[in-house]
Amino acid sequence: MHATRLLQLLGIHTVVCMAVISNALQSEPTDLSAADRGLTDRRVKARLLAEEGFKYYNNVTDKRFGGNVLGYVTPWNSHGYEVAVRWRAKFSHISPVWYQLRPGDKEGSFQLSGGHDVDQKWISRLRQPAEKEADADSQICVNNKSGAQTCGADASAPYKATTLPLIVPRVVVELTPKQTVQLLQKPGQAIDLLVSEMEQQGFDGLVLEAWLQWSALGGFADNGFREAAFAFFTKLAANLKVEGKVLLLAVP
Repeated sequence: MHATRLLQLLGIHTVVCMAVISNALQSEPTDLSAADRGLTDRRVKARLLAEEGFKYYNNVTDKRFGGNVLGYVTPWNSHGYEVAVRWRAKFSHISPVWYQLRPGDKEGSFQLSGGHDVDQKWISRLRQPAEKEADADSQICVNNKSGAQTCGADASAPYKATTLPLIVPRVVVELTPKQTVQLLQKPGQAIDLLVSEMEQQGFDGLVLEAWLQWSALGGFADNGFREAAFAFFTKLAANLKVEGKVLLLAVP
């Protein structure tokens, strides 16, 4: 059975499209969408991409792709945080790269690091209704008698109500082969750590990055390891679901 289908049966979400949120704020707006400018044509020319690639459609709440789109945001790229806020209506999930699951001080224990990167003010901005926030480039400004400017949204701009993205921070598993076996043999403490942190911070779930590492170990070629890994994924997903949260797996 295909891995994606199996994960869906286990109640674990998969995301069709992923993007690394970069410095698009340095671009300039345009009244034409990427499709209108021919950028989605399979035969698009390199010259057209070079000329139009740094422009973005000024209707930042218009989402034309019907599937899930997950955007990673890295703490070392400050532009990415602002891009995520402006284009939040385009995403179904936003995943800030904040957490690491690492070995604890005691043998067989685990700890979750990275909480110092959590930015609740930024999260509150992501959760503001997108239809109420016009793109800054589509605002109308009026000079008052004192010479200062008063700006407001252009009522004629084509913004519409949209759903907001789920906030699902990435948790990367950083364990040795021995520690990985210990995790799968006794997953309770690690699962409690993950669920508790997601609940305390008010996240909508998490993205777990472990599949690539465990595949590199050759773990999924072993029946016992594979069964233990899927049991871990299933239990973590179930515990998160009880709290109304989701689990997504980064599967290459």
